[in-house]
Amino acid sequence: MFGAGYDYHRDINAFEQNDDDRSSPLNILSADTVGSRDRPSNVSDLMRNGLNRRSSVIMAETGKRVQRTFSFFDDRTTNTSELLLQSPTSVNEEDVPYHHPIVAPKWSDPWKRRSRAVMSNPLIRGVLKASLAYFMASLAVYCKPISRLLGSSDSKHLVCTVVVYFPATRTLGSMIESIIFVVMALSFAFSVSVMCSSVSSAFYNQEEEEICYGIDLIISCSTLGMISFMKQRVNTQNFNTACSLAAISLISCLIKDGSRDASIVPWSKIQSLFLIVSLGCVLSVATCYLIWPTSAEVELRQKLNETCDILSSLLRQSTNKFLRYEDIDSPDVRHLTQALKKNTSSLTESLHHAKFELVPMGKEMQYHVLDDLVSSSLKLAMDIRGLMRSVEMQWNLLQEKESSIPEVDRSTLASDPNSVYTLFRSGDSMMDGSSRAQSLINEDSEDDVVASKPKELFDLFVYYLGPSMKSFAFTMRQILDGIPFDDTPEYANRETSHYSRSLLLASELFQQSHSKALGKLYEQSMFKEDTDFKNKIDQEEVAASCGNFSEMLLEFSRELDRYLTILNDYKELCESEETSYDFLKFWKRKSLKVEHKRTLNEALSRMQGVKTDLNPKNTFSYRLWSASRAFQRVDIQFGLRVGLGAFAIALFAFLDKTRDKFDDWRGEWALVTYCIIMNKSLGGTTMTVKWRFLGTFIGALSAYLIWDFFEGNVYGLALAGWLMCLPCFYIILYWKENNAFGRFILLTYNLTVLYSYTMSLKSPENIPDYDDEGGGNPIVFEIAFHRFIGVSAGVLWAIIMTLMLFPNSARSRIRRGLSLLWLRMGIIWNSDPLSFERDPDTSEYRLVGIRDTKMIHHIMSELEVLLKQAPKEIRLKGPFPTKTYEKLLKSTSKVIDVFENLNVMIDLEPLLTENERVVLNHIKAERAELENRVFLIFYMIASAMRLGFPLVRKPASTENAKDRMLAKLSDMRNREDSGSQMLKNEDFVLFYSYTLITTIITDELDKLIYLVGELFGVVAEDTLEL
Repeated sequence: MFGAGYDYHRDINAFEQNDDDRSSPLNILSADTVGSRDRPSNVSDLMRNGLNRRSSVIMAETGKRVQRTFSFFDDRTTNTSELLLQSPTSVNEEDVPYHHPIVAPKWSDPWKRRSRAVMSNPLIRGVLKASLAYFMASLAVYCKPISRLLGSSDSKHLVCTVVVYFPATRTLGSMIESIIFVVMALSFAFSVSVMCSSVSSAFYNQEEEEICYGIDLIISCSTLGMISFMKQRVNTQNFNTACSLAAISLISCLIKDGSRDASIVPWSKIQSLFLIVSLGCVLSVATCYLIWPTSAEVELRQKLNETCDILSSLLRQSTNKFLRYEDIDSPDVRHLTQALKKNTSSLTESLHHAKFELVPMGKEMQYHVLDDLVSSSLKLAMDIRGLMRSVEMQWNLLQEKESSIPEVDRSTLASDPNSVYTLFRSGDSMMDGSSRAQSLINEDSEDDVVASKPKELFDLFVYYLGPSMKSFAFTMRQILDGIPFDDTPEYANRETSHYSRSLLLASELFQQSHSKALGKLYEQSMFKEDTDFKNKIDQEEVAASCGNFSEMLLEFSRELDRYLTILNDYKELCESEETSYDFLKFWKRKSLKVEHKRTLNEALSRMQGVKTDLNPKNTFSYRLWSASRAFQRVDIQFGLRVGLGAFAIALFAFLDKTRDKFDDWRGEWALVTYCIIMNKSLGGTTMTVKWRFLGTFIGALSAYLIWDFFEGNVYGLALAGWLMCLPCFYIILYWKENNAFGRFILLTYNLTVLYSYTMSLKSPENIPDYDDEGGGNPIVFEIAFHRFIGVSAGVLWAIIMTLMLFPNSARSRIRRGLSLLWLRMGIIWNSDPLSFERDPDTSEYRLVGIRDTKMIHHIMSELEVLLKQAPKEIRLKGPFPTKTYEKLLKSTSKVIDVFENLNVMIDLEPLLTENERVVLNHIKAERAELENRVFLIFYMIASAMRLGFPLVRKPASTENAKDRMLAKLSDMRNREDSGSQMLKNEDFVLFYSYTLITTIITDELDKLIYLVGELFGVVAEDTLEL
């Protein structure tokens, strides 16, 4: 974007032409969602003309301050699709997004160009890379020398299974983490197998077979339950896959082999499994590192670039819609918000994987700075959501004012020479006049302009601050488009130190205009005149909305400045190439100082006031009750369910009457499938059932047809296997949903073809006596059919256990989760977000703010997962109301966003002045009443959701308490002196924003009440029966 080829005049022209859609590649790629040209604007033509004014703008690259005339409401270039439809002659290098520069091709031959384009396609590279690793893994079965090195085990197909579980397309850091987890999982599985087999073999040799089998059965199934418990606790993809390998190893050693020969420790089996899994890991790692390697650090840099692009687009949209008086809830903003949410999630994952690349190489400091950079990006994303909620406040106020105030005839306004209308008409003529007319208007008309009704305060605020706001947003967008990294394949560091100075200048310029605009608002006679209560409230709400948006914009700029500082530190670290291995010095690790933050328990104590202790905690019965509560935890119930279900299947392997049937129908794979598919909820278990059945059937059928066609020819099988894995890896890597379908097909194919070929190479003396699938001349149809039945039996047993033992429905959990979330949010809000406490060190008063939001976000994330699982559950009542629950989560998410909005404003200036403390004490009673009423609504809808009983009407009104608080604030602001020093207009922004945020919360609560009623419908008489 910038640097040696920077075109200063290009940026000036872009600013003048209002080419807002150039800044982000995301906008170019989603042109159909960005434009707003076809939507009518709520801004009058007078406002459009009034904003055709000169404004100072700081150019981000040079830091120069220039003045240019522009029109923010020029619709000619707001539709990105029109920019894309321009003639080719009008498109030049300046129109290309900054993160995607034009690079001239270095080859001219069409065939070479096409082949290079195909091979540089990430999708094709990924599939080819994974398939190549799979092909080499299959040679462990098809190549006799390699096969002999792996021993006489019939589980050599696990080499391909490991490659499927850990595809070579993952990043280097992810592969390192996977190998660490595999080592841990196999070490655990083999340790348990050796210890258990040692004990059981001792009893077996003493002719205590029942005790021997009982030990193997109980220990193996308990261990499988423990593995499932840990899988649920850690809940990461790499760890889950390693747990699956541990389960396979444990079942193979203790159950399959232990049930046949418990007299010895299966050292040969353990050695063979170790070699098989190790070979699979080596092939996957080698392919990952040697063929088109992908770095998690480079991927993280790319994600950071994309985050800045999306933030730039959302900043443009938010500013646009605030100045246009448009609703923020539009398709283009929803699209960008979803993209930002997805991108921020991938940022955390990429950072986690980058840690395994950087820390072992001595780049620990770089990792910590990247961690700060990601944290700052998440904070910017939070700030932009707060900015969007501020636009929503404005929209709601405008809708309320337009519906309650009749239209005023423009001729009446035009007769007043000092009205807002007249000023805008003057601004219109200004565009056709000279610069002298401009100065006359600035000096004369602007000082005497009068707003005649509350809604015109918005027009006045936009008139004074709109151009500066546009300039400020333009500078920040230029910075976002220029950071953090270049668009080279390695995403190299970019020089960004000069942006900090440009941002500082732009921020100071905007703050001056902001103070002036707020001063102009509060200088209006309507704030000083004695008017009716309703008009006074309307005036204060409008002024608060304007101040809130400006403060959120300033907070975004402050966090952007912190982002630039961290980015500069990262660049210096990369250039210094300093190494550090402090993570190895565990004896020098500093204990983390935990910052005291308000917790939910403190909020509960504040709310209850009285501490009761009706049941002493030192009694035996209480301790017994407290210990038994552990079995109510979902993760512990999940581990018990898996362990007991595995016991029921494995029992057939140890009973004399069923042992042969267990082996014939491949009961070990039913057990493996059961352990892998199990989920803590019924919806999570059934999510992949259809795809697992279908994938197993396709894999078994394909294996039989391929074997029958090639008649066991090794070359044909190897080639067919490679072709078979191509579409499977495409599904695994690039399907957004149900990508496990490809893995089901490929694993079943492995279990059939590769196993059959392994058996065909065995000599008759090495074939087990219980084998009835053809031995050295395998009956592939029988093998494929047995695999399908074994996997299907495991799936059905998983569903039965989920339904029968400790049933945990995603539908009931989402209802309970919503109820607890609303109750938690109500308690936190009732603990007074504007409360303050005295710092014992400095004797200063500091606002506490809203705390414990981390758990709120955690519960919200869990509910989003449950919402995906709930529709997959069996429901006789009818289809699950997914749309209604999506709306419930959407409204709840908006309330969480405004919580963060208020937190951002509190963190901006947490220290209280004496006068601010006087104001807070003055409105304490009104705040308490307002918070109690909001808590009551939260409490009622939480109870309604838990009981399944709809609310017929709003349980409490907040309007009176809110209006009284606004009136008190207005009276205090109009006083000439509030104490030792004068209160500025900016000092009231936090208090007014608090009331506006309360309004948004109550509006969303009204929606929640309606949706709960829609969810449960009409109350029947049997609902109230005992």
